[in-house]
Amino acid sequence: ETNSLAPLDAFQAGVRNVCGQFLVSPPDGARDMRGIITLKQRQALAVAVVRNSAARINRDWRCIRQDSAEHLFLVLQKAGHSVMRQGDADVRLAPGDFIMIDSAYPSRFLYGDSGSLQYSVHLNRAEFAHRFGTCALGGCPIPGSTDIGMALRATIDRIVDGEGAAAQQHFIGEAFFNLMGAYLCGMEAGDLPSPETSNELLMAKARAYIRQRFRDPECTPADVAAAMGVSLRALQRRFQAAGSSLSECLIGARLDYVCQRLMAQEAAGTSDRISTIAFDAGFND
Repeated sequence: ETNSLAPLDAFQAGVRNVCGQFLVSPPDGARDMRGIITLKQRQALAVAVVRNSAARINRDWRCIRQDSAEHLFLVLQKAGHSVMRQGDADVRLAPGDFIMIDSAYPSRFLYGDSGSLQYSVHLNRAEFAHRFGTCALGGCPIPGSTDIGMALRATIDRIVDGEGAAAQQHFIGEAFFNLMGAYLCGMEAGDLPSPETSNELLMAKARAYIRQRFRDPECTPADVAAAMGVSLRALQRRFQAAGSSLSECLIGARLDYVCQRLMAQEAAGTSDRISTIAFDAGFND
């Protein structure tokens, strides 16, 4: 660890080593920025401490293909402000707020001019989903003003500070997972932070799931709803309220794929059958 902030290239390398492939951009008009990332390993939990003056940090599909995408990142905003995007939803984080970022989907971090300090708890994606279900996959916010948010914040502070012997750290880690379980159970029961934010995030998760799975003929509106942990009717109502429909979103993804394939084969001078391309896109009739 070092007490000084590193330049852009060194910070970018540190992010890659600790978190995976992300693209770091300096403030507009600047060629450089300063930042530091350190990893605190405490028993079963690892927490990255990230301080930076970047304008934004992106993770796109190209980045995802370059690593294993095996983590969920529970990001705690400690100082400064940021806007986190996963799917089509922007979540503004003030000090004390959280968001769960899923490394298997694109994400974008936007920062203000004053710099940012964040703690990022690294969680194994497969193990977390096995333990708590799929409701956190695709990203979800946790307002810091809630009782669970405040308890999580205190727990993570103790993990980062390394307070307590190994046995105490074990129980602190278990407390963290119990708090996460309590919050996620509340999400599954419909006890979400706010209807507007929850609807946006649910639709964003559904769209991200469709983008990942649309080529599978078994990916149907009912399959999408089941993956989101809600009823088909409930998910359809949310899409209708936004002036769209779940079926249109799924068919649109498949039609976009067909158009791209047709344009690509025209440019390449090849000639695949329309029925073959349609089947590859997920149409099965």
